[in-house]
Amino acid sequence: MDADGTQQAPEQQEYSSVCVGTEEDLKRRERMTAVVHDREVVIFYHGGEYHAMDIRCYRFRWPSMYRLPLA
Repeated sequence: MDADGTQQAPEQQEYSSVCVGTEEDLKRRERMTAVVHDREVVIFYHGGEYHAMDIRCYRFRWPSMYRLPLA
């Protein structure tokens, strides 16, 4: 959805940066979740780098942050 409330076609969507918390919060917690552009994401801080991914594992249908390790 645009700032004026209009909906864009999926192939024409333009995404902008979203603030989900402070750098200090993320470094302290090492992981946080947020809703970004209508999608739930998990943001990690690990080894001095930031990583983000969709929180849902669509293959197994549960949150990927709780995924069981494969044996």
